[in-house]
Amino acid sequence: MDGDVDERRREPRMKSSQNNRDRALHAALAIAGSQGIRALTHGRVDSTAGLPAGTTSNHFRTRAALLHATVDHLVKAEQSAFAADSAPRTVDDLIEAITQFIQDAAGAQRELTAARYAFFVEGFHDPHIKETLAQARQRIDVWAAQSLERLGVSRPFAAADRILTYVDGAILHALAFDGISYVQDLAVAVRSLIDGVEGASAQDPAH
Repeated sequence: MDGDVDERRREPRMKSSQNNRDRALHAALAIAGSQGIRALTHGRVDSTAGLPAGTTSNHFRTRAALLHATVDHLVKAEQSAFAADSAPRTVDDLIEAITQFIQDAAGAQRELTAARYAFFVEGFHDPHIKETLAQARQRIDVWAAQSLERLGVSRPFAAADRILTYVDGAILHALAFDGISYVQDLAVAVRSLIDGVEGASAQDPAH
């Protein structure tokens, strides 16, 4: 009986601790996206999250641990956009999904996108961050290639690579120049990228 009582007493504390950890990571992403990686400190996270001083350092003892946990949180936050059941059924669906992704990345999710780019640069010097982002990108590559394969594209990974490179450039352009007016040209761009891969495949006897 005493064990059951102790367990019930621990549960609220565990939930509170997890809630504080989640609040800290959410705040850390916001800081990375709005102020840059250099601004990401334990004290600033506590302040931004409205947590008592020292809370963030209790969960992440070093700054490296804080950075690593934040980039892991970033990847999890973005995974839902590439769920298996979100695969497009037609090329028009694909174009619509890409358009929405770019608009969200440069609009409603702008802070999250900026955090991702900030961590890309940090990954030059930090193997954990580089590997985490590389694995996340690989999952996106596979999702895109599988989607294209279902649409009948003969070289789906090559087409996915071209399309995702275009998407990266489009998002970076939108962030840097505060505009997404060129999105109406996306349908033409995506179709031409697919056609370019298919044309190269037809001319190459190896494929």
